[in-house]
Amino acid sequence: MDPAPPFHTSAPHSSLLHTTSATWDEQPFFDAAPYAALLLNAQGEVVKHNRAFQETCAPADEAFAIGTDPVKVLGVRDEASALALRMRIGRALAGEVSLTLPLVLLRNPRVPVHVNATVSALQTPPGSLTGAFISLIPVAEPVAETVPGAQGVQVDEALFKAERRYRLMADALQDSCIFIVDAQGKISEWSESAHRLHGFTRDQIQGMSLSALHVVLHGEEEELSSHDALRLAAERGQWEVHGWRRRAHGEPFWGHTLLTALRGEDGTIEGLSCITRDMTVARDLDRVMNDLNAELERRVSERVRQYLVPNRDLDVFTHHITHDLRAPLRHINTFAGLIIEGTEDLSPHAELARYREGLRTGARRLDNMVESLLNYARLGRIDLHPAALAVSALVQSAIERVRCAYPGVAVSFVVQGDLPVVVGDAKMLGHLMFNVIENAVKFSARARSPEVQIGWSPEGDGLAQFFVVDNGVGFDVSKASNLFVMFSRQHHSIDFAGDGTGLAIAQRIVQRHNGRIWADSSPNTGCTVYFTLPVNGGTSSSTPGSLADLPLGPAG
Repeated sequence: MDPAPPFHTSAPHSSLLHTTSATWDEQPFFDAAPYAALLLNAQGEVVKHNRAFQETCAPADEAFAIGTDPVKVLGVRDEASALALRMRIGRALAGEVSLTLPLVLLRNPRVPVHVNATVSALQTPPGSLTGAFISLIPVAEPVAETVPGAQGVQVDEALFKAERRYRLMADALQDSCIFIVDAQGKISEWSESAHRLHGFTRDQIQGMSLSALHVVLHGEEEELSSHDALRLAAERGQWEVHGWRRRAHGEPFWGHTLLTALRGEDGTIEGLSCITRDMTVARDLDRVMNDLNAELERRVSERVRQYLVPNRDLDVFTHHITHDLRAPLRHINTFAGLIIEGTEDLSPHAELARYREGLRTGARRLDNMVESLLNYARLGRIDLHPAALAVSALVQSAIERVRCAYPGVAVSFVVQGDLPVVVGDAKMLGHLMFNVIENAVKFSARARSPEVQIGWSPEGDGLAQFFVVDNGVGFDVSKASNLFVMFSRQHHSIDFAGDGTGLAIAQRIVQRHNGRIWADSSPNTGCTVYFTLPVNGGTSSSTPGSLADLPLGPAG
């Protein structure tokens, strides 16, 4: 049988590991190694340990089976240390170089062993990986010292553990790293996380200037030089800087670096900590978001521009209605009055008088419709001025105005006592309340005992549902799909006055306040109009001020 090619390792003392296909039990130099060692197979399982390991790290009578987890064999019980060791084994089995790891071995709990562990790959000459090699170099256990004035309290063991926790933390960082530079800006301490993020080993980077990790891409300016960043961190205690950072294989990454000055008890700067995070993905997302925002702004500007022209046309149309259409109406009304003006005895002209009143009534009705149309158009374009408004005050103001509009109707109003505070435009909501209450009074005026009920209930999502109930003539709701359409009526104008604009304007006001409005009715049983409005934090009624002077437009 031909001998297998010798193994090679990047670990110290690699000459100890040149071997043939003979078993390790037949090689005395492995047991003769001056330091403890473990051999792992390609799956990261222990296949062999030497005599130094048996003498140093384990009781003489303890054995373990081939294929055992190296963390268990070594007795590494600290979870962070175990994680760091497994990471190094994984890197070694991937053919990568890892840094030395300080460990405390507790296979014999009564005798902890402090070592520096190095994990290296075992390779055949062609370069194929066959396993890994763990060397365990003992280090001197901390010598107990007494801190002056501390009454003999020993602190070295605590300091050793604190330093080990710091190194484990620094090595375990993901997508970030931490390293130390001295007061002159030279890299003095290089962690495993820094090696993982930048790709440089400690031997390659230690003693280099911090600027060696900075790179300026063509066409881009450096945000701040490393020299200025170190100066500002030293002056102010801490400084943050963004920029392109160098990797060993050449591809840069966008990093965010936090520099913190480390000062001794006398205030002298002993160095600076550098915490760098890879922000390349976040920067790319920011650029995508900026591009999307720019595109959104462009589309909004284009849409606004598209609406400006129709709005200008609507303003011109409104102007013509206000002045040009109303002028002929005034002329019609004037000439209607001149038909029989100066005639003392109207009996021969009774038919002309009737025609004149018909012309005047029609002109007034058309003028009211024009005014309602203008109000409807304005409601969709004017700005809202939201404020906290007591619905009870809005309702009382509307009731007073309705009583003045219908002095001959003895209607009874039943108003719920705990009406809430809503958020909305005072003028618009005053107009809304007048329209729905006036509509209820108009269609219940012929009832034997006209009654209008006004109340509310909470709906959730910051909204309140209001209702206005009358006992009037009602209508067939299945045939009232156009109930909230301008100039639409459910009853003939001969029976009930109005031009059919009140509920349409009410709907426009409710929609401007992100609410909804609907009705429920049946013939001869009355009608209920519901609508929702945003409440002011769900609070109960409070009176912010008098609403008696709210301007109200005509209602249908």
